[in-house]
Amino acid sequence: MKPLIYISLGMFLFCVAGCQNAIVPKDFPKTFPATVTVKDGETPLADVMILLYTQEAQGSWASSGTSDANGVAALVTNQGNYMAKGVPAGTYKVTLTKTPKAPSEKSADEVAAMSYEEQAAYSQKISEELAKMPSPISQALTNPKATPLTLEVTATDGKLIVDLAQYK
Repeated sequence: MKPLIYISLGMFLFCVAGCQNAIVPKDFPKTFPATVTVKDGETPLADVMILLYTQEAQGSWASSGTSDANGVAALVTNQGNYMAKGVPAGTYKVTLTKTPKAPSEKSADEVAAMSYEEQAAYSQKISEELAKMPSPISQALTNPKATPLTLEVTATDGKLIVDLAQYK
């Protein structure tokens, strides 16, 4: 009998810990599928962070995504610990950011193996390299007040394709 109690208790705790995300906040809006595709000419760009800024409603939620190897970001909306696939219907300003990778950048494991002095020197070197590198994304596309990019999300669709070659 005791093993059954432990199994039941374990399943309950697992559900409580893993299912907390299932509690929808009272003021959370309905979301619809939305994607942003980022490319530079014909080359898709991965690891571009996309942030949406609502033009209509105010809420305590935010919508964003990060592009994959194909340049596609499937957007999500979150509020506190709750996250849902998609974006509420509406019109959004879209910003893009991408942190370039420094030529001397090492893995987290390699950095962890360094002494404090080595880490400090490495950090300084990376900062200097990044300061000299041009941003892969036009400054105008990183500012929510200046960006010309907009995304219209409806109950049936929400897609934007951005070709960075147009903004160089």
